[in-house]
Amino acid sequence: METFKYYTINVLDDHYASYGMKYGVYGWGKYPDYSVLAGQPRKCYIESYETIEAAQKEYPGAKMSSKWTEPQVNVNHLPGEDDPVPGGMYPDDYSDVPDDGIYD
Repeated sequence: METFKYYTINVLDDHYASYGMKYGVYGWGKYPDYSVLAGQPRKCYIESYETIEAAQKEYPGAKMSSKWTEPQVNVNHLPGEDDPVPGGMYPDDYSDVPDDGIYD
């Protein structure tokens, strides 16, 4: 089982609320060294609850949070479509892919 440094509770969007689940609990940690996002904040969904009291009962240390105030993952270090990548990342990087116009 994964260990998290802390937990947060977020108000869920209308899709989940339509199922009676209004609050989501998330565990926070860091991405492992083998990940392309190594060392960056990692947010993992744990469970949904109908009431904030139920969420706080199961996760008493969890704090209310919002996607607008949480740490964000940075992907600027990943190659873009026009960046050279050994072996290629996109179909047009390979010379044996027929040019039938589907990638235009």
